[in-house]
Parts: sequence; C-alpha cells; structure tokens
Amino acid sequence: MCGIAGIISKNKSNISGKLLEMLNLIQHRGPDASGIAVFSKEDSVMLRVSMKQGSCIDKLREIIMGYGKIAEEKLILPGNSIPMAEFSLELAPEKVEDLHAAINLADGLAVHSIGNNIKVYKEGGRIENLVRKHSIEDTFCKHGIGHVRMATESAEDINAAHPFVSPFYSGLAIVHNGQFTNYFKMRRFLESKGAKFKTMNDSEAASHLIAYAMRENGGDLESALQYAKEQMDGIFCIIAATENQMGFVKDNLGIKPLLVVENDDFILLGSEQIEFTAIAEDVFAKEMEPGEVCVWNI
Repeated sequence: MCGIAGIISKNKSNISGKLLEMLNLIQHRGPDASGIAVFSKEDSVMLRVSMKQGSCIDKLREIIMGYGKIAEEKLILPGNSIPMAEFSLELAPEKVEDLHAAINLADGLAVHSIGNNIKVYKEGGRIENLVRKHSIEDTFCKHGIGHVRMATESAEDINAAHPFVSPFYSGLAIVHNGQFTNYFKMRRFLESKGAKFKTMNDSEAASHLIAYAMRENGGDLESALQYAKEQMDGIFCIIAATENQMGFVKDNLGIKPLLVVENDDFILLGSEQIEFTAIAEDVFAKEMEPGEVCVWNI
C-alpha cells in the first residue's frame, strides 16, 4: 500500500507546501519514503543527483562538464541517508536527456530530476525526513505530484522513493500505487532500448516505459498512458506529469483507489478523500473507473 497525490491549480499557488500537507494526511499509507515533483519555470537547467558516497562528486562534475557548465552547486548532507548534489547548469535544451543518460550510466550516481521545468525531492523515511534534509522551498506554480511509500519488494533507500524520472523523456515524473506482475519482462524490453536501471523498484520500470512511449510519440502523454496500460500487468494507479500536462492511468481491474476532485479553482487527485481536506474541507471526491485514462492540459 502506498499513497499518491496530485494538484493542478488554476492559478499559481504554493504547490510544494500543499502537496506536503496532503501527504501528511496519508502518511499511514507509506512510512518508508516520501517525495514530490513540482513543475515551475527556472532560468537555468536544475539537476538533482544522489551519490552512493561523497567521493562520487568529482566524477559527477566531470560528466557534467562534458555537456555544459556548472553555474551553481549545492551539496546536501547525507544525515541518515546518502549524499546528494543540486546544480544550476548552463546547458543547451537538446543536451538535457543526453546528460541525464550519461549520469545514470555511472555507478553510484542517480538522477532525481533534470530540466528547467521540473524539480524532484525525495527521501527515505517519513515526510519530516524529506523536509529536514532537503529544505524544500515554497514553490509557486500550477501543478505537482507526490507519494508516500510502503516498501514491499525493493530496498528502502532514497533512489527507490518516488517520484521517478527517465532519460527517455526527462520532463516526465510519475508516482505509482500498486505492483506489476510482469516487471522482469518490462525491464528486459526497456534495457534493450537503452534504459539503465538504478533500483529494483517496479515503479522505475513504469517511468521508463511511459517516458519511452512519449519519446516515440512526440510527447503525447495520453497515448503513452494508454500504451502503458496495455503493456503492464498487475494492479496499479499511476499519476504522471510534465511541464504542461498531468494525467493518470488505472488498471482494468480497478482495485487500487484513485479519487479526483475538480472545481473552478483546482483539480486534486489522491488515494483517500482525507488528503483533499488539506486544500478544501468541503469537497466530494469521485472514484475513477477501472481502465480509465485521463489527461489535463495546464
């Protein structure tokens, strides 16, 4: 059991803060990790990377300099987890996914997000760990997604936390509740297309699969979610977002819950109605249908 959340605000608001409030209300669904992805326009390309150990930083800088320049750098102390680095880069847009792939190919390094429209914060443990380690700033934008994780199959570490991204389409992030019974089949297919897996989490396979479909279809999120539904076996709900779209896919059995609230001010997606009270106390949520796919333009 995990918990997922999504917000689309008709006007810019503090999406990072609202997501954290929503996730706090469903922390019982996942005490092992938490994370959010927010989509706000930055002047430069922002890169967030986890490192197996601090000594990986020199290798990371070397890889980056092969593609662009480092404008700013911030190291994030490991605490009880592993170290991370955040960079502001001077990087041509067409080189974003190449750099993403190059970093992921290196042992001990894993990209959490890269781009000038996306930033992912994730951490093992409860939400207070996420907030304490990453000093998440108020992010005023129109949309974002979040997750609390109950680890059932793969390691309880920062890289196995959600949201997940993929160098096939770096501007996409996903969160997932459920499990896939054909994980190894999906993984073999994706590795044949060039995917480099950093975890054994089946949700990472879903991120690569949807991103691969978007790369192939020119960035059509709805078609990618339909494709993923056809390729993935299991019980699942996925919320996916890019800089200008957000959507979901639910498996054909419809066992995992996904609720939606939509009004003149916002669209909210989540696993339980209680999380919506962080945004508005008096709302009525609608359960999404088995096999349903829906995408909103932002």
